[in-house]
Amino acid sequence: MDAVDLALTRDLLESVADEMAAVCVRTAVSPNIKERRDLSAAVFDGAGVMVAHAAHIPVHLGAMPLSVRAVLNDLTLRPGDVALLNDPFRGGTHLPDVTAVRGVFASPRARTPRFVLAVRAHHADIGGAEPGSMAPQGDVFAEGLRIPPLIWQRGGTPEPGVQRLLMANMRDPADRAADLAAQAGALALGEQRLRAMAGQGQGLAKLARRGGALVSYAARMASRALTDLPDGRVQVRVPLEVPTLAGAPAAIRLSLTKLGACLRVDFAGTSGPVGESLNAPEAVTRSAVYYFVRCLCPADTPTNDGLLHGVDLSIPPGSLLAAEAPHPVAGGNVETSQRVVDALWLAAAKLWPRTMPAPGAGSMSNWTFGPTGDGESFPTYYETLPGGAGGGPAGPGHDAIQQHMTNTSSTPVEVFESRWPVRVELMARRRGSGGAGKQRGGAGLTRAVRFLSPARVGLLMTRHTLPPPGVAGGKPGAVGRVFRVRGGRRTRLAPRSSQRFEAGDVLRIETPGGGGWGRPARR
Repeated sequence: MDAVDLALTRDLLESVADEMAAVCVRTAVSPNIKERRDLSAAVFDGAGVMVAHAAHIPVHLGAMPLSVRAVLNDLTLRPGDVALLNDPFRGGTHLPDVTAVRGVFASPRARTPRFVLAVRAHHADIGGAEPGSMAPQGDVFAEGLRIPPLIWQRGGTPEPGVQRLLMANMRDPADRAADLAAQAGALALGEQRLRAMAGQGQGLAKLARRGGALVSYAARMASRALTDLPDGRVQVRVPLEVPTLAGAPAAIRLSLTKLGACLRVDFAGTSGPVGESLNAPEAVTRSAVYYFVRCLCPADTPTNDGLLHGVDLSIPPGSLLAAEAPHPVAGGNVETSQRVVDALWLAAAKLWPRTMPAPGAGSMSNWTFGPTGDGESFPTYYETLPGGAGGGPAGPGHDAIQQHMTNTSSTPVEVFESRWPVRVELMARRRGSGGAGKQRGGAGLTRAVRFLSPARVGLLMTRHTLPPPGVAGGKPGAVGRVFRVRGGRRTRLAPRSSQRFEAGDVLRIETPGGGGWGRPARR
C-alpha cells in the first residue's frame, strides 16, 4: 500500500470508532457517558488485533485487545450477537468499565468475523457494597458485579435471563439498561459503516488486509522512533501510599532497557498485592506501556496494536501490577495506572534527559455518591477531577487538566445541579500547588459541593501523602487534600474511604499540583 492508501485507511477506520462513540454519547442517559464522555471505541480484525481507535481514554484502549481476545476465545459470536464483559482478570480494567463486543461477518453463514467492534463505557454503578462501585473494598466481590465474557444479545435481541440478572445487581437499572442499549446501538452503527466502506471496494476481506497493513505501518513508525533514541538501561522505584497485605512498604520497580528498535519494560521486583483497591489488572499495566510508547512516537503515528511489536513487556504474576482474583482493583485502573506512567516518565527522564516532563498530579481524584436510604432518592454519581500537569522542557505544566490515562470532560454545573440534590459552591484553580522549577508544574483544582440531601460518598484518591515529584532539580507539586465542612468546621478526610454526608455538609476536594522541571531560578 502507498502512503495515500495508508492515510485513507487510517482515516476511514478511525472514523468508525469516532462515530460509534458519538452515537453512544448521544443515546446514553447517564452524564458519566453523555456529558463526561467516559467511554472508548475501537476496531479490531477477526483475530482480535486492534487496527484503529479514536482519541478516547488511554487506560481503556490499551486494555481492550485483551477483552476482545477473551470474547473470541470463550464464545462463538454469530451475526448480530453482542457480548459483554467487565472481568478485570480477563482484559477488563475495573468493574464499572463494561465492554460490549460485536463481530462483523462477510455473510450470514460465516463462522468467523472479518472485524470485531468494541465499545467500553464506565457505568456510574455496577452494584457492590457502596453506591458508585468505586469506594475501597476488601475484595473484588464487594466492588460490584463481575461479568465474564457472555452473550448478552442474540441477533440483536437481549437474552431475557441475562438482562434480568444484570439489572437485578445494579442500583439504577433503568439508566444502566439505557446505557447498555446505547453501546449496542453504537456497535450496530459501526457495522453499517464498515459494510458501506467494504461495498466501495472488494469487500470486507480487502478492508481487513488494509487494516493489517496499517498495523504493520504503525509498527514501523514505532521502530523508527525507538531507533532514533539513545540506547541505555535505567531502573526506578516509585513508592505507593499503601503497604502490601503483608505490611511491607509497597513500590513499583521498573527496569527500562532500550536497544536499537527494541524496548524492554520489566517490572520485576514490584511488590505483591496491596489493600484499598489499588491493585492493577495486567491489562491496565499494558495500557500504561501502550500509552508511553505512543508518546515516544511522532504525532502522525497511527494508534493500534502495531505500537507494541517492538516492546518486550514483563509483569510479575500476582504482583500489584498483575492482580489476581479476589484482590480488589477499582483503584488500580484509575490510580495505580497513573503511578505506572510516573515510573515510565521518571525512567525516560533519566534515560533521555531534557525530553520528558515531570510527573503530573498522578491521581484521577475519584469520588462517587448515592442515596443513603433514609433521604431523597437519586441516581448514583461518579466523577474524576483534573490536577496539575508536570512542567517540562517545552514549558510549564497546564493547570487543572485531565492527563495521561484519563481523558474525560466535566459534568456541566447546570446538569449536575438539576439531576442531583447538590449545589456547586466553588470550582477554581488551586493557586500555588504547582511545583517550583525552571518550568513550574501546573496548579491543581479546588472543588466544593454542598449536599442538599443525605448522601453516601466514596473517595478513591492518591498523592495525598507522597507528592508528585519534580525532575531535573524541579520541586514536587502539592499533595491533594479532601475535607468535610460542617457548621463552618473543616475536617480532613482519608483519601480512600466512604463517608456519610448530611444535608448542608460541603465536600471540598483539592487535587494535587504537577511537579516542576529544572532548578528554580534564584531571585
